[in-house]
Amino acid sequence: MKIRRYIGKDTHEALLKVKMDLGSEAVILNTRKIRQKGFFKIFSKPLVEVLASVDDSYVPATKRTASENRVRDDKEYNTAGSNNLRFNENSKSKSDEKEDKIHQLENKIIGMEATLNKIYEQIQQPSNKLSAAANEGNAQSQSKVLDLFYNNLLKNEVDMEIVTQLISVVRGKVKENVSVNETASILYNLISEMIGKPSSIKLRDDGKPTVIMLVGPTGVGKTTTLAKIAANYSLNQNKNVGLITADTYRIAAVEQLKTYAEILGMPLKVIYSVNEIHEAINEYSDKDLILIDTAGRSYKNKDHFDELKMLVEATQADEIFLVLSTTTGMKNCREIIEHYSFLENYKLIFTKLDESSSFGLILNSRRLTNRDLSFVTTGQSVPDDIELANVDMITKNLLGSIS
Repeated sequence: MKIRRYIGKDTHEALLKVKMDLGSEAVILNTRKIRQKGFFKIFSKPLVEVLASVDDSYVPATKRTASENRVRDDKEYNTAGSNNLRFNENSKSKSDEKEDKIHQLENKIIGMEATLNKIYEQIQQPSNKLSAAANEGNAQSQSKVLDLFYNNLLKNEVDMEIVTQLISVVRGKVKENVSVNETASILYNLISEMIGKPSSIKLRDDGKPTVIMLVGPTGVGKTTTLAKIAANYSLNQNKNVGLITADTYRIAAVEQLKTYAEILGMPLKVIYSVNEIHEAINEYSDKDLILIDTAGRSYKNKDHFDELKMLVEATQADEIFLVLSTTTGMKNCREIIEHYSFLENYKLIFTKLDESSSFGLILNSRRLTNRDLSFVTTGQSVPDDIELANVDMITKNLLGSIS
């Protein structure tokens, strides 16, 4: 074995010298840094020393003959060729093995995907069934809520046609999962809109008295209602009120109104024919408000009803109020409204709300006549038991309980 020492500025240079001298077969035994000798070289960069060895039989490439080099090259080529062949075979074998693994993995993925799809379908089917069941349940629940209000409205004697229309409109507006309160709110708004905002007496502002006439069938409480209106405007609004009655068919009615007039300190005039109405109104020219009570006329008695028509025409009242009782049946109410249709314009007053358990007649009449709702009375007390119609109270009564 030959051992030699090589020195270079750095490791790269020293190894290059080893390779050039001993060839690539050299074995590196040791590498270290050494200082250069001499005073002036103490501070210079250290050198690198490499000890290398090679077998005695090794001949460096620079000292071989051409034939030796060819033999060596052939051996190296054959060896490389053999190695390359083995590498190619190994590579081919590994490539095939890799493709097989990829193919197996793809099959597994496809199988997993199919399994997941089946699982997803199995999960979705119950979900869809639940969703369908929930939708059906919501529809049934919504239907029950609407049925509840439908029955309440009919129970409160609202006309069937109106009830059907209301429920149809609500059904078109409500959404799935709508609550009872939301349904009630929609119905509440619809009914309130149908009833409309109540209208009071509109007093003239030209200095002339406002002439008001009350008409209606017998027994609805016209005289008491007139006394309540008179007391309210006299006591609460400080208006100068005059009373006129044309109801001479009932002595009790005249005496009743005389009593109210005396208590309230108001003048009262009794007329016995249509011709007297103008004179009575003229005598009250200094009043703010003139209230005229009329006899209850049966529309079945044509002569009496014709007298009422003439009185209405002769009076030329600023406003006419048709007085109806909430205790009247809807069939009779329809006939009354039909026979009073000769009135060009009028407002509705409903009496005896305290004696009625349902207010369907109010909504029915309001819809049937398309006339403004005005006062309602709730008892016999004068002047307390009269007020403008409370739309909120009437609507809630019609909707009824949702328990």
